[in-house]
Amino acid sequence: MYQALYRKWRPATFDDVYGQEHITSILQSEVSSEKISHAYLFCGPRGTGKTTCAKIIAKAVNCSNPKNGNPCGVCASCRAIDGGLTTDVLEMDAASNNGVDNIRELRDGVIYTPADLKYRVYIIDEVHMLSISAFNALLKTLEEPPKYVIFILATTELHKIPATVLSRCQRFDFRRVAPGALVDRMKKVCAGEGIEADDDALALMARLAQGSFRDALNMLEFCAGSGKTITADDAARLLGSSPSQTLLDMSEAIASGDVSRALDMVNDIYVSSRDITVFWRELISFLKDALVASVTRGKNVASQEISAAAELFAPSRLVDIIEKMTAAESDMTRTPSSAKLYADLAVIKTAVPSVRTDDAAISERISQLENEMKKLTSSKVNVIYRSGSEDNAAPTEKAEPKKEEIKASAKTSASDKKSEATAGGVTFKAIRRWADIVRLVSKSDASLSPSLFRAKALEGSDGRLYLYFENQFSANLVGGSTSSKKVIANAVSDILQKSYSEDEIIADIEKNASAAAREPIDELIEIINSDKGDTI
Repeated sequence: MYQALYRKWRPATFDDVYGQEHITSILQSEVSSEKISHAYLFCGPRGTGKTTCAKIIAKAVNCSNPKNGNPCGVCASCRAIDGGLTTDVLEMDAASNNGVDNIRELRDGVIYTPADLKYRVYIIDEVHMLSISAFNALLKTLEEPPKYVIFILATTELHKIPATVLSRCQRFDFRRVAPGALVDRMKKVCAGEGIEADDDALALMARLAQGSFRDALNMLEFCAGSGKTITADDAARLLGSSPSQTLLDMSEAIASGDVSRALDMVNDIYVSSRDITVFWRELISFLKDALVASVTRGKNVASQEISAAAELFAPSRLVDIIEKMTAAESDMTRTPSSAKLYADLAVIKTAVPSVRTDDAAISERISQLENEMKKLTSSKVNVIYRSGSEDNAAPTEKAEPKKEEIKASAKTSASDKKSEATAGGVTFKAIRRWADIVRLVSKSDASLSPSLFRAKALEGSDGRLYLYFENQFSANLVGGSTSSKKVIANAVSDILQKSYSEDEIIADIEKNASAAAREPIDELIEIINSDKGDTI
């Protein structure tokens, strides 16, 4: 009768168990010294050897000729346990036998001595599925079982085990198996089964198995079904995995803001019937590796594709992208039928930060705006940009001659007073550190930031703060709200140590040709627009 590879190649001794040496060494020592605990608790991810070690213990404690804590595998006891011919080793699945009646039946059977073996061993798998009343029925027996009884509990969800049970067991934490150990084990299986597989294909299976021997061997068995040599491309196609180049292509599309290309890639995965969630997890892992490579400056690079992806993003943006994609993965897991929807939304959010309204996106847009403004060179007016206090302000550049098309009145005003304009007896000058003020406003009211990004802030000699916007909507948003003005006033006070009341903040659109007195101000705004890097 055919057996699945993970069953056929299940380790028969502690020495055959890969990746859990911190556990098997202790168990071997306890068996050798005959200091067996009455109750064990094995916890850890699926496929890491919990049930396997439980069965090895059952054989080792009953073996007639143990060797260094390992069962011999040939004595009558070992053969009876391997063949399932003894009633003294009972394996129970708590997922389907989780009621109090099931545990009472087990408890009643504990009083009987072993029929064939030295010890009666109870292996309860997925023990976290027991009900509270079932746990309570088990407690007394678990604490003081007869000397010939051993309990071995196994679980993948330790947090669901009551503390009263934990305190009565010797606990062992199984780890996820390293990819290298999985590859070594699969090579051994391939040699024994006559399977031919490329190293890259085995490495891909080990990565997808996420530390589980059982999953790795199941994938190997599936890919070997064709009877041909298993290549990396074949394994990727059969297992629905994505090559590193595909992950890099998606990263490049997001980095460049090419939303159409990124959405087309998601759609290609969808129409090919591949699992979008699997692709998404691979993409998150790929970007995580790129982040590690970026912050360690290339010291931890697993491939050329990861190195190339690390060059595409700043570490801060990678962190933000990974957080958005992790949230999308959680939504996909919760609602699989909408996986493509969540993937599309995540692609749009990460590729086009401007569509987002959260604080991180606003901060990112402010930083991008500042970087762009700093690259501009002063060509028309010398307005100071500084990050320190106003007392240390000093001109940093001289204004160059203006172009002929600028009006003579504005030219004279700009040459005499570099950052000032006069209209209606009021002198205006550009507000310094406007970016810092906008950033502080965004922390109190994020809805104001998009409008304030492009606003022109002028300080009037009449003690008022004048804000000029590109459209009437933005002007009304700020000018028509007392609370908005108060937030701006508080930010200006914190940054510039200047106080303005709500009535002293004036909001208007940039161009208002109805008043001749506005012409000098319009000229100053044009100068500020032409040299944004120095108007903040």
